[in-house]
Amino acid sequence: MPVTLDKTPRDLTVLMADGTVFGIVLTPTTEQGHTELYLDAYAQCMDLFEVTAVDRYEAHMRAIAAHDRAVAIEDYMDRVGVNYGAARTVYRDCRTWARALTPEGRASWLAHGLQGYMPLKHFALIEAMREHGEPTA
Repeated sequence: MPVTLDKTPRDLTVLMADGTVFGIVLTPTTEQGHTELYLDAYAQCMDLFEVTAVDRYEAHMRAIAAHDRAVAIEDYMDRVGVNYGAARTVYRDCRTWARALTPEGRASWLAHGLQGYMPLKHFALIEAMREHGEPTA
């Protein structure tokens, strides 16, 4: 009988501190397990990111992206002085804009140096380019 790798997506919880992944565990299925995991992470000053992935590498990459996104939104909140809801709406609008561009359009905007004066828009542009496998440097 041939051996095949199981590519079924699983719910995984990624433990992070300051943008560094310290562990990846299966997300507990019970409320008590969930609570214990969150309390342990809180005691160790770690952030938890719940992701759905087929393996630990994909979970790692998704958690890093979620962390980077959260940092970019928080930075926007601090710069502009708006609440999370408003900053999240601006991020979504920027992401929609970046996805609607052609690959040439995204490359052109990347050359404009958005990072200096519109860092959230620049972040959304980079995310869209990575999704499409386009070079970002």
